[in-house]
Amino acid sequence: MCSRLVSKLLILLLIPAALLAQSTTFGPAVKVTPTGGFGYEPSFVADGFGNLFATAHKENWQLVLAPDLNSPTYSRSMSWTWNSTDKGQTWRDMQGLTFLDLEQHEFGDEGDMALDDTGHLYFVDTNVVDDTFVRWKVNGLGQLSVEATRPLIPAAQFVDDRPWITAHGDRHVFYFGNEGDKVTYPLGTQGTGCGPGRYTVYRSLDGGDTFDSLGCTLPDSGWCRPASDHRAGVHIVYAICGNDGGSDDVFTATNPKGTLYSYVSIDDGATWQRSVIGSYQALDSTFSWPSVMVGPDGTVWAVYVDAHQLECSTDVTGATTCDPDSNRIMLYQSADQGRTWKGKDITPRPGRYRYAWLGVSPNGQKLGVGVYFTPNSNTDPWRVYGAIFNPWQKPQLVSLDNANPVAPAGAEPPGDYMGSYFLADGTLGVIWTRRELSVGTTLERDIFFARSNP
Repeated sequence: MCSRLVSKLLILLLIPAALLAQSTTFGPAVKVTPTGGFGYEPSFVADGFGNLFATAHKENWQLVLAPDLNSPTYSRSMSWTWNSTDKGQTWRDMQGLTFLDLEQHEFGDEGDMALDDTGHLYFVDTNVVDDTFVRWKVNGLGQLSVEATRPLIPAAQFVDDRPWITAHGDRHVFYFGNEGDKVTYPLGTQGTGCGPGRYTVYRSLDGGDTFDSLGCTLPDSGWCRPASDHRAGVHIVYAICGNDGGSDDVFTATNPKGTLYSYVSIDDGATWQRSVIGSYQALDSTFSWPSVMVGPDGTVWAVYVDAHQLECSTDVTGATTCDPDSNRIMLYQSADQGRTWKGKDITPRPGRYRYAWLGVSPNGQKLGVGVYFTPNSNTDPWRVYGAIFNPWQKPQLVSLDNANPVAPAGAEPPGDYMGSYFLADGTLGVIWTRRELSVGTTLERDIFFARSNP
């Protein structure tokens, strides 16, 4: 008997800790988009009252006017905006300025949301040449009111190909606009730490009533994602960006090796400093956004889905396309305000991954992720997965809706990203897109949400 017990203990000691860890369990998938209204590229944030706030891109053929059964006019022109007060079981439209909610008819293509630390929720929604702006005051569960709304920021750049927004403190809010190249907007290159790049940061210290309309362009920035430090009295803003392989996106070629940068402002966006995080395969045809979050102790965490090996081919026109044979999920951490970084490959198992989105638990002890995955994109459909895991541990991915793949084999998952975020109770929410109808091109996509079990 004693020898058997010793043998079992030895076996347990030899099993990696990752295999002993229990996988996360999730509740059922909930449809968020209303009947007849479709969309993609969803994200959401959660506050301390228990509110969830989500936004998503309307389906392309519904951009000008989409049916919306939850709207007083049964239609909308702005991007989708939703509020849930029951941890994602049901969703309704965000409250408007009046009972008619006419700002829903300010045209918007794609948007982003952020919370500060004094109960304000911010929303920017690109209309291509600029962005609409909305600020709500949140006073409790389901208790919110519009404080400000207008159809322009205004920002001096000529276009915005994808807006981001982040906020902290008392009404300190930062809008990030994507010009789409590093050449055609030179007006934001004059400040300390500014220079030619894709993304320009426009700061406001009055809750978005006014913005610095010239902004600071982040030098050599490609696709970026911002985050804020929410510690009291701290004024730090981050952006994690690729650099498009060093290309200016107009005249110069893309280098095979790209650089991941951290851009850091310790003075609420007045000045910026840049540091190198690592490198990535810039010729990857499926490259996407990094994802970044700041923990409650100020530790910065980021993930990036990189290509493992690229398989390149040239068509009859001479155009070369490089697709990944598989992907790896890279996790990065900085404990010194973005100056130095360490990283680790946390890929759970071989296959194709896209759009990993990172969350940090309220106590900072756990990380969460939502991601699309397929073991073989040529033979297996794409499904959505989620996990809660310890820092530096490989996540134990769980299929969130196994019976309903998000995209078939031979295709790519829908949209340019998805979202994950921890709720105040420590559970993880994941929001994603599922392709519903394609006839040569995608016609209908729906948004779904699932939350981990307590």
